[in-house]
Amino acid sequence: MAGKIIADTLEHSTAGSIATNYVVNGSAKAWIQHNAGTSITNSLNYASLTDVGTGNYRPNYTNNMANNDYAAAGFAGNASTSVCSGNEMNVAYVDTFYRVGSTGSVADVSEAQFMVLGDLA
Repeated sequence: MAGKIIADTLEHSTAGSIATNYVVNGSAKAWIQHNAGTSITNSLNYASLTDVGTGNYRPNYTNNMANNDYAAAGFAGNASTSVCSGNEMNVAYVDTFYRVGSTGSVADVSEAQFMVLGDLA
């Protein structure tokens, strides 16, 4: 049998309280850390990772997003000038591109992290 808890506020004995809408709306719904290629080292709500091309990966959600109007951010960890950008945001995945160096060339990276904030379906 499934249970249900209904609460508008969560309270900690010493750290204060927070409205539950911050937890529901403000928490990452998916995050992934992966090494070069499709080796996932840790994740939440990701079923798989597809290598689409050089510096381009497609993390596939376990549970889809409600729509493609969500926020995504990432980090590529092998260069001080690396950035991550999303492309083709979809309810089932978001293509990610890792760019490194002063020219912003797309490249495979040794370590990468990516997260998504939005509403689950």
